[in-house]
Amino acid sequence: MSAYYDLFESPDVQNTGKPQPLYARFIPKGTMGQEEFIDRVHRFTGISHSLLQGAMQAFTDELRDALANGWTVEFGDLGYFTPSLSSRRVMDKKEIRSASVSLRGLNFRLSKQFFRELNEKITFERRPAQEASSDVSGTLSKEECLKLLQEYLQKYPCINRTQYSQLSGRSRKRAIVELNAFIQEGVLAKHGMGKAVVYIMG
Repeated sequence: MSAYYDLFESPDVQNTGKPQPLYARFIPKGTMGQEEFIDRVHRFTGISHSLLQGAMQAFTDELRDALANGWTVEFGDLGYFTPSLSSRRVMDKKEIRSASVSLRGLNFRLSKQFFRELNEKITFERRPAQEASSDVSGTLSKEECLKLLQEYLQKYPCINRTQYSQLSGRSRKRAIVELNAFIQEGVLAKHGMGKAVVYIMG
């Protein structure tokens, strides 16, 4: 088995209107959910499904608590997790207080060992023509994106803009435009406001 890639045109940041160089980008075959992942580990290890499920939840809980208490956490041979912070920019340390600092996300640093083993194991092949878009740029057509979206929403209750962007390979702006078009067509319904917006089947 191989991982898929496809070629995409680099953004024309200078708006020259000329063809831009192509670059390779990973094309996911889908999303492996937690249940399927646990099933695979269960099949290859013989460890009970319920024990694996409980262990995964315990790992997640301990990871969250350790990060909340100010630790960088090493997650086995996988790598390291560290909180990423957000604050306004100041010239003097006295201009900012603890209440103004907030969590932005998590930084993940892959371990050298895991990278080396993954790099030795992974092989790539161009995405098959029947799965590729008819678009010359190599992106999925709107119809193909809709099919992926419907399959995703059969597994999960909702999707947000970032998830749709990753699923479809669309830029953030194009993802929003396309999601709004699906709403107008009655395919989707939108819930929430701002960054909390999610989309469900219409």
